[in-house]
Amino acid sequence: MASPNRPWHYPAAARLRLPLIALAALLPWSLASGQVKAVTLDSPSNLIQLRVMVMAGSAYDPIGQEGLAAATAQLLIEGSFGDPANPVTKEMLADITRAWGGGASPAVRVEKETSTFRFTIPREVFGTYVKQVLEPLFNRPLFSADELSRLKEEGTLYIKSTLRLENTEQLGLFALDVFIHEGSSYGHLTQGSVQGIANITADDIRRFYKTYYHRKNMTIGISTTDGTLVKQVQRALRRTGAKVRARKLPKLKWAAATAPAGREMLIISQPTTIATGIHAGFPIAVDRNHPDYWPLYVANVALGTHRDSFGRLYREIRVTRGYNYGDYSYMEWFYNRPFNLFPPTNTPRREQYFSLWIRPVAHEYAHHLTKALIWELEEFIRTGLTPEEVALAKNKARILYLSLAETASRLLEYRLDDAFYGMDEGYLDQYLAAIDAVTPEQANAAIKRHLQTENLKFVVVTSDTWADRLAEDIGASANAMGKDYAAYNFETIEVDGQTEYVIPDAKRAMLEKDDWWEAYDLAIPASRIRVVRSTQLFESINLIEPE
Repeated sequence: MASPNRPWHYPAAARLRLPLIALAALLPWSLASGQVKAVTLDSPSNLIQLRVMVMAGSAYDPIGQEGLAAATAQLLIEGSFGDPANPVTKEMLADITRAWGGGASPAVRVEKETSTFRFTIPREVFGTYVKQVLEPLFNRPLFSADELSRLKEEGTLYIKSTLRLENTEQLGLFALDVFIHEGSSYGHLTQGSVQGIANITADDIRRFYKTYYHRKNMTIGISTTDGTLVKQVQRALRRTGAKVRARKLPKLKWAAATAPAGREMLIISQPTTIATGIHAGFPIAVDRNHPDYWPLYVANVALGTHRDSFGRLYREIRVTRGYNYGDYSYMEWFYNRPFNLFPPTNTPRREQYFSLWIRPVAHEYAHHLTKALIWELEEFIRTGLTPEEVALAKNKARILYLSLAETASRLLEYRLDDAFYGMDEGYLDQYLAAIDAVTPEQANAAIKRHLQTENLKFVVVTSDTWADRLAEDIGASANAMGKDYAAYNFETIEVDGQTEYVIPDAKRAMLEKDDWWEAYDLAIPASRIRVVRSTQLFESINLIEPE
């Protein structure tokens, strides 16, 4: 069952110490009557971080206009604002903000349920910035038709060329995300679809803006507790949508928080890829308020820490066997992989899924490592973690905290996310104590309750020449060979005129597991394996368009 919409709460004051590098302490919510909701952060920096989170993400895109939320948010920044007779164009905006540093140029991150605008403003020009940029940007947008045309062209080009044909990793990650949520409000790219973007007009942008960009639908985050500065922002935004009656937000069509029935695989044929990327996932009903969140978090650190050598998957597949660049697992959506090292903030979702990612491997090993991935997950569920492994994972989680809470920006943005999730105690506020409290019994119980391998969706991105062969091999439950002795670079000796490999004792356990991986049955019938060309994806509201 989907998580309910939660009311706004007043999080408790920070009780845990924060990294000294941030030189900041979180303070409670500031919420004046009739004003935009606000969360503050007491930071000594002369650069004030300002965020405006609007409940206006891609989940609210009308069918047939996928990409409308993203286009609206971007056009607010780039589509001119102010006096129609003398508008502030994006070029003029760049000139205005240039002297105040690169961060002063507005930016926005659009996710499934939110659009979060980002501003970094020198304290000494804060009032000027609010008057010249913030207030007119949100209250007097002009939504230039020419700029909309440009954004539509860029969005279409990204999908049709960059994503479909050039970027193997992001293609697989986005395809799995849509595949998991197919049929729900999350079930299309945040950027939109080719047909959806084509259907967007300036009038559609204005309607979306009037519906969702209302002060009652906004929360600001600001890295100062100076009430004068907070009120300047609230006054600047109090008229946003004031002339429009606040509309009740449409009810989202959630994906059911249950796994698919059985295993099914989508093999995407991409003409230019030189290696095969492998993904698998299933929905889980665990959000940041769930009692199993922290035990499962510790367990996932042990299994597949993102961009780190600590996780079991990474050690088995990359370190021990040298197949690829990395192998990871995730219990929450992780925006902008593979580029971010740490979980990005302000990408909150009420529907999450557990996923596994094997970064591209040589085509001939794709079948073998797909088996390896699920075998390892099954073994992880069956055996659980030892107390020593849990202790090590908890220590790693504490180290990760230093990066999660590294800057004033991240501290502030986590507080906005706390508001989204309705957390009485903030995520970072509770992090260290929550990690310390996890026991091996709790971690293993969470693994048993929430992880499984019976019902999975797979996405594999491979080349045109390997796609059909891979589908046939998997559908036939054929064994899949991994690296041989030569590929492992074992030494050879001559025995009675014959060349034999010398197997180091330290490698025998590895080779035994290789055999287990090879013989593992993926149990995906041919009827549940579909091969599609990358050009068939993201054309419309449907993930796959018929050829």
